[in-house]
Amino acid sequence: MERLILFSKTPRLHDVKTRMASTLTPEAALRLHEAMLHDQIMFLSALRSDSREVEICIDRPFAASDALAQASAGLALTLQGEGDLGARIARALDRAVEAGAEPAAILGADAPTMPRRLLEDALALVRADADAAIVPALDGGYVLVAARHPVPAIFRDIPWGTPSVVSATRRRAAEKGLVLAETEAWPDVDVAGDLPRLAVELAADPLRAPATAAFVANLGLYGPQNPML
Repeated sequence: MERLILFSKTPRLHDVKTRMASTLTPEAALRLHEAMLHDQIMFLSALRSDSREVEICIDRPFAASDALAQASAGLALTLQGEGDLGARIARALDRAVEAGAEPAAILGADAPTMPRRLLEDALALVRADADAAIVPALDGGYVLVAARHPVPAIFRDIPWGTPSVVSATRRRAAEKGLVLAETEAWPDVDVAGDLPRLAVELAADPLRAPATAAFVANLGLYGPQNPML
C-alpha cells in the first residue's frame, strides 16, 4: 500500500507565507496559503485508491468549522510533532513505512501546480532501485520526497529554507551510501517574485489548482486569456 502525505503548516495569520510581505498583506498571505493547501488536499484526495492511502500531516489540528477540515474529511489526519523540519519529515515517513507503506511520499502545499506525472515518477524511482527520490524545486529546495524505507540521514543537518537544501541532501545521501534519485524540477511558491510565474501556470491550467487560481486572479496578475508578467 502506497501512502501520500501532505505536509503543511495549519494556516495562521502572521505565520504563513511571511516572505511575501513586500507584495501581500498578512491577511492575503494567509488566504494564499489556505488556497494552496486546499488545492493540494483535493489533488491528493483524487489520487486515493485501493492501493494508495492519503494522509494530512499538520502542525496543529484544523478548527472543526474550518473549510480545510471539511475538505480533508475522511482522510487520515496526523500531527507533525516537535523538532526541526527534517526531524518532522523523517518521523512522518518512518511512521508510514513502519505501518506498511511501500513506498511513501511527502509533498507540501507550496507547489500547487506540480503535475501528477512528477509524483508518479518519484514513486516509480523508489519502487525500482532508489532508496529515496525528490522532485527538486527551482530555488534549490525540493517539493516532494519519497522513500521505500526509513532514510533519516538525508534529513539531518540540512540548511532548511536556503538554496542549499538539495545539494546538502545529495551530500548526506552519498555519505551514507544511499541512492537518491531526482525527477525533473518544478517551481514552488515561497517569495513574492514567484507570483507572476504562478499566475502564468494557473492561467494555462486553472483546474489543477482552482482555489489558488481564483485567489491569484483576484490579485489582477492575469486575465483568463491574457497572462501578464
